[in-house]
Amino acid sequence: MSGPNKVAFAFDIDGVLVNGKNPIAGARETLRYLQDHGIPFIFLTNSGGVTEKVNLEKLASRLGDITFDEAQIVQSHTPFRALVDDYKDKTVLVLGGHGDNIRQVANEYGFRKVVTSSDLMMQDEHVHPFPEMTKAHHEEFGRKGDDTQPLRIAAIMVWSSPRDWCLDLQVTLDLLLSSKGIVNTRSDKNNNPALANKGFLQDEQPKLFFCNPDFEWSTKHENPRLAQGGFREALLGIWHHATKGACELEYTTCGKPTRTTYEYGERALKDLIAADPALDGANVTTVFMIGDNPESDIAGANTFKNLGSYHWRSILVETGVYRAGTIPTQTPDQTVKDVIEAVEWALNSPEKALPIRGGNAEAGDTAGEVTEG
Repeated sequence: MSGPNKVAFAFDIDGVLVNGKNPIAGARETLRYLQDHGIPFIFLTNSGGVTEKVNLEKLASRLGDITFDEAQIVQSHTPFRALVDDYKDKTVLVLGGHGDNIRQVANEYGFRKVVTSSDLMMQDEHVHPFPEMTKAHHEEFGRKGDDTQPLRIAAIMVWSSPRDWCLDLQVTLDLLLSSKGIVNTRSDKNNNPALANKGFLQDEQPKLFFCNPDFEWSTKHENPRLAQGGFREALLGIWHHATKGACELEYTTCGKPTRTTYEYGERALKDLIAADPALDGANVTTVFMIGDNPESDIAGANTFKNLGSYHWRSILVETGVYRAGTIPTQTPDQTVKDVIEAVEWALNSPEKALPIRGGNAEAGDTAGEVTEG
């Protein structure tokens, strides 16, 4: 890597490198090219539901014949690690995913007292108004707690797109209307006109955290499917009706396009460069965010463009959420067909001559230099 201006990359995964379980053409070759030429990159993804290690192993198996370092990925819920000190000894409700995956991920992060909506159903089967389609799943993975002590929830954390929306919307609403987060209670402050917000959220209810604002995401279906952001919008509508509009729902969100996630991504890149001798102390000045979703990938990079240590630029690909020929809701620095064209454009190669599609360029050539724009 020669020259004063060095680049790095941040890749979304779904819709950029894979669609569902299928690799997108050229994804493996592109990443191998960057590895071979000492150009640093991370994955900045709104996917999750598993540990960072498991997600990378899954990606590597789908791309084939390539390996990654766990430090290279920032998932939607990776910033939840910053909450461990505040909540590691308090009971938290975790939502999303299937089976017992999210409980295991939360435990791996350091949260010690974790319950799921399946647990709450096992404690009181009547909490779910329509259990017939999902009851067997909750019975298999739910754990019944201590009935002699009231269960108090300090925080609700949505780690992945919920599967049983009916149950998860119900228990979340119950807790937001509870007294001090105690399960199966209702605060007597609710709807009190003498209090702020008519008494809603004035009784030590649990804090609410989301990790993925995406309304939809790219799968093998021909049209994008609802994601965690869709669940959030459903909850907002229910909350507005329940409170008659007296109180805005309070919550914290990480994941793209939030500043929190891009700051986390910068730290991950710096740590990666410092720890990997192969990167030879790369003096990165510009990071290219390559994504398929204008409202998360592009919006986040555009907003963060000059707020961090690096200069961020955005490249939109046409292999996922965004459809070629339409006007994106957020304007990228460049729109290209796929991830190969994205990296070729970012590396500023004349006539698109980089050998990503096959060839034998030597490490230490002009790859990695960029003209700031």
